[in-house]
Amino acid sequence: MRISISFKKGLNIISSNSGTAHFWAQRLSAIGVFFTGLWFVYSVLQMPGFEYYDALEFIDTPFNSFMLIFLTLIMAYHSNLGIQVVVEDYVHAHKLKLVSLIISRLSHILLVGVAIFAIIKIRLGA
Repeated sequence: MRISISFKKGLNIISSNSGTAHFWAQRLSAIGVFFTGLWFVYSVLQMPGFEYYDALEFIDTPFNSFMLIFLTLIMAYHSNLGIQVVVEDYVHAHKLKLVSLIISRLSHILLVGVAIFAIIKIRLGA
């Protein structure tokens, strides 16, 4: 049984595809999380201290702020893909599955927006 729900072909919550694209997106995003995570750990260990102003100085660097935004985006995307698989596999009530997937996606979007806003605000010196 194939289920496909989309709102004006934009928000494809429950896919009717075979899952291959989702599989590869999850694997490629995992590679992105791995390498940007390595960068983050290395960069944090290179900081002179772990004080508040050291963190602000770290984020104020253009390359670091760009990489933090990229890390935030790729982690949220990977997390959303993973949660989607768990919900699709273990939530069997159709309406609850749909609501769970919508809440998950909106939560990820909200958290990414807040994180990027904070990074940009620090970068601009506010």
